[in-house]
Amino acid sequence: MQHGTWHFKPEDGGHVALQMLQLQPVDPIAFRMSDVWGYDDDELPIEPFDIEIRVTAPTVLDGLSIFADAVQTYMLENFGGYAREQFLERLDWKDEYAEVRVCQVTMEG
Repeated sequence: MQHGTWHFKPEDGGHVALQMLQLQPVDPIAFRMSDVWGYDDDELPIEPFDIEIRVTAPTVLDGLSIFADAVQTYMLENFGGYAREQFLERLDWKDEYAEVRVCQVTMEG
């Protein structure tokens, strides 16, 4: 059982502009994913879950990498499952005036 790679950069198949990924956030970002699906050894889907993790990183791309590692660790520890290969589809930024900026991450398989 091994996690598939999550591709964020456009040259790897991601759909978000490199300029957005290279932004340097001033404050922590709360990366959020809804209905995250994992799979078990028999390739059966595990229960979907929602997750939000606050990340402080030098760039949005670095934050996404930290977020992906945390999500995949959570899948292993809580479900004994793994993530399939996915590609970044979209980043939706929520209320920019909130204390912690929220970024909704959408991946596609």
